[in-house]
Amino acid sequence: MQIKWLSNVPSESREFLNFIKTKYKLPSEEAFKLIYITLKLKVISDSTIYKFLERTIEGIKFDEIGKREYLLTLSIHTLRELVKEHLDLKLIKNLYLLLSKNLPKEFFKDVSPKHSILASQDIVLQLLSQEKKIKLPAFLKAKHIILTFYLKGYCEDLIALLSLFPNSYILKGENPYQVFTNFSISEALVFLLKLKEFEHLKNEVENIWENIKIFFPDCFGEI
Repeated sequence: MQIKWLSNVPSESREFLNFIKTKYKLPSEEAFKLIYITLKLKVISDSTIYKFLERTIEGIKFDEIGKREYLLTLSIHTLRELVKEHLDLKLIKNLYLLLSKNLPKEFFKDVSPKHSILASQDIVLQLLSQEKKIKLPAFLKAKHIILTFYLKGYCEDLIALLSLFPNSYILKGENPYQVFTNFSISEALVFLLKLKEFEHLKNEVENIWENIKIFFPDCFGEI
């Protein structure tokens, strides 16, 4: 079995989409599960956040970073689900209005609202670039920077690993299969520790571990 951290994928979402579709022949709806964005939120009312968190929403990373200030990381797949299912929330309306202007139109294909929506003035959103995410405190970086992994192997080998994936994954092809999935830095290190139990993966795992340490050395004191 083969495992790689795709450290060379573009950080900009449009370029990431083109890269993953071209190199790995993934359709857009699958590629959306691998593309993550991070936003900084500031709200006037706590109820805005409470109403959002009351919903059952999978695949988000959420942290309070100040008084009524928050960090939100989610995949484009999750973003599309939010727009499709939760557009009654003020936060999602503002999210859509901001991101529909700053992200490729393809990201919202078939989920864009057919009626006009108004922005709420008591919510301020900022889409963070990779450069700004790199400057986050280490404990936030470990949770909100997302790494993409690629695995290739036969069915019986991969089945043993699927339960270790904390986020959604994409299964492609036939024996040998290809699997794509994402981890935050902290999730990746937990995953790699578990993989060390598989003797035939030990060298690959240690190489990935060392490379992550090189890219994000400050995170290792937070995990």
